[in-house]
Amino acid sequence: MELRDLKAFVTLGEVLHFGQAAARQHITQSALSKQIRRLEAEFGGELFERNASSTRLTLLGRALYEEASALVAQSEQLGRTARDVLAGNGGTLRIGFGVATKLLVPAAIARFRAERPEVGIELNDLSTHHQLLALAEGKLDLGFCRLPAPKGWHFLPVVRAHFIAVLPASYAGVKGLGDLVGKPLAILRRDKAPSFHDQFVHYLAQSGLRFRDIQYVNDFAAGIATAAAGIAWTLVPSSTTIEHPNVVTLPLTEPEASWIIGLTRPPHSNNPLIDAFWQTVAELGDPELSEDAAQGR
Repeated sequence: MELRDLKAFVTLGEVLHFGQAAARQHITQSALSKQIRRLEAEFGGELFERNASSTRLTLLGRALYEEASALVAQSEQLGRTARDVLAGNGGTLRIGFGVATKLLVPAAIARFRAERPEVGIELNDLSTHHQLLALAEGKLDLGFCRLPAPKGWHFLPVVRAHFIAVLPASYAGVKGLGDLVGKPLAILRRDKAPSFHDQFVHYLAQSGLRFRDIQYVNDFAAGIATAAAGIAWTLVPSSTTIEHPNVVTLPLTEPEASWIIGLTRPPHSNNPLIDAFWQTVAELGDPELSEDAAQGR
C-alpha cells in the first residue's frame, strides 16, 4: 500500500468529486482512478459508488476513511516535524548542568524557548564527570562542565566559580584556612562529583596545610547541615544556596580556589538545534572568560 494512494482516497472521500480531488492532488482524473482501483484491489472491495451525477463512499469506504485520514495526517506531521528539527525549531535538547550554572541555565533556556517554543528541553542535574560520560555515550547533547574539556571537544566558557568555606557559627573569628587546621572537615564523597572532589583536594594540598580530621558527606546540603550542627566545616561552590542562621561563610578567591564552567559538546555533534542553543548561551556568558580559559587562568 502506497501513501500517495491513501492520500488520493482521503481527498476523494472528502470532496466526493473526481475532478476536484484530481486537481487537489495535481494529477489527472485517470491517474486518480488508477490509485483508487489499486487500493480497492488490495482491500478486496469497492471504496466508492460512482454514477453520472454523484460519487459516494461505500460501506467499506466509510469503514476505512477515518483510519486512512489519521494515517495521512500522521505522515504529514512527520514531514513538518522533520522540517522543524532540521531548522532548529523542533525536537528535544538534552542538557546537563550542575550547581554552578543554576542561574545561567534557566535564563538561557527561557531566552531560547522564547524564539523556539516547540523545542522540548530535558534537564539533567549531574556532576561534570557524569555529564562527560553521558555526552560521550550520546545520552546528552550539551553539558555545562568544569573546564578543561576533553581534548578535541568544543567548549564555551560561561561562568567562573570559586570555593566558599561554610563554618559553624562558633567559628565567627576565622579569617583564613590556617585558622581551620585541626578542626573537623566534611568533604563531598568523590563518587558524587569526581571533578569537584579532585579540585577540592588539590586546593587543600596547594595551601600547604594538613587537615587530618576528615569525614565524608553525600551532597552539599549535607555538608552545610554538618556545619550548622557544629560538627565540621566544609567547602562548597560559590553558587550554592546557603541559608542557615547557624553558619558563617568565608569566600576563597585566590586563583587556586576558582575554576571555569563551560558549555561543552563532543566533536561532530553539530546540528541546528545544538548550534542555536550554543549561540544563545554565548550571548549570555562572560566574554572575558574565553581568554582566561585559553590561558589556563
